[in-house]
Amino acid sequence: MVNYYQSAKNKPQIFNQLNCKELLFVHYNCPLEFGKTINWSEQNFILYIISGKKGLHTPGQSWILTRSDAAFVKKGAAIIDKYFTEEVLCIITFFIPDNYLRSFIHDHKNLTRQKVLSTSCNDLVIPLQTNDLMSAYIESLLPYFYAETKPSEELLELKFRELLLNILSNPENQQLNNYLHQLTMSRADNLRQTMEANCLFNLTLENYARLNNLSLSSFKRHFFSVFHMSPGQWLLRQKLDYAHKLLLTSDRSISEICFESGFEDSTNFSHVFKKKFGESPLKFRAKFNPPYSYKI
Repeated sequence: MVNYYQSAKNKPQIFNQLNCKELLFVHYNCPLEFGKTINWSEQNFILYIISGKKGLHTPGQSWILTRSDAAFVKKGAAIIDKYFTEEVLCIITFFIPDNYLRSFIHDHKNLTRQKVLSTSCNDLVIPLQTNDLMSAYIESLLPYFYAETKPSEELLELKFRELLLNILSNPENQQLNNYLHQLTMSRADNLRQTMEANCLFNLTLENYARLNNLSLSSFKRHFFSVFHMSPGQWLLRQKLDYAHKLLLTSDRSISEICFESGFEDSTNFSHVFKKKFGESPLKFRAKFNPPYSYKI
């Protein structure tokens, strides 16, 4: 599984980049290979499509972004689609750690407290409403990537704060406003939200620790204090419960359900499913006889 943030950071020959303290900006054209991959990022990022088409998918949700679309993508995992179109897929990405966002919220309390939504959103992707100001901002930033003399960190941070202020001053982007305030929740709430959003992907425990800005040992201790079981036990339970739901409510094949529930090996999936539910996935589905035909 590709770590999008680390891949961008470590390949400046592909990802033209600007660095500013904790922030990383990259501008690039995607390689010509198209199709689905599974990526994860240890940092949040704002994605802006200059040209082309890109899809992001999580269990039960899909987002398709095309020219001039933008989205805030929370740290975590997703299935990525790169589509073949007449336009080259050209992207600019702004990677932003939680700590920077918390600092920004603190510095701009009057702006970010306006009309905070009462309901939270656990979706990985928050689509952003773009406008002429956003387009002009992107155009103004692009020359910095290719200038002989790189701009100072102070200037880059001002440019990034300009981006956030542009987005949050637009009343159509209140969902992002709401999410930024969720970052001020307790560590337990943040851990629970991050784990529930990413439990169906094959991340390692080290990856989950990085998503929660913890060492592996601290992550395990903190996880047990919140969920009262080990991460491995909890993750297996979430995957099996999701597979159980799909077997009863969808016409997906057993192999598709295995993949979508976060199991890489169908033999192991069948074994652990039978251990919990008393039947193999195929026999379990046949026994309950859904009211439609399904694929094997």
